[in-house]
Amino acid sequence: MMRILISAACAAMLAGLAGCGELDQSMTADNTNRSDAAPWQGAKNSYVEQGWKAGDKASWEKQLQTRGQAQNEYLKSN
Repeated sequence: MMRILISAACAAMLAGLAGCGELDQSMTADNTNRSDAAPWQGAKNSYVEQGWKAGDKASWEKQLQTRGQAQNEYLKSN
């Protein structure tokens, strides 16, 4: 009876420690969140800003600058 109780306690402790491991967070080949395309190559969807042309780096940078100025709280308060 005592052996069963000790075995059950050990099994519970091992199961509890199984959740304490850290997952691998390194950038590896199987990481699917990374994009190899440049950001200005563009998305092909309806959420793209009207004045922005896909594939044009200068247009991309201009659009980012315009968006940044629109979100600048210091400029909004003046």
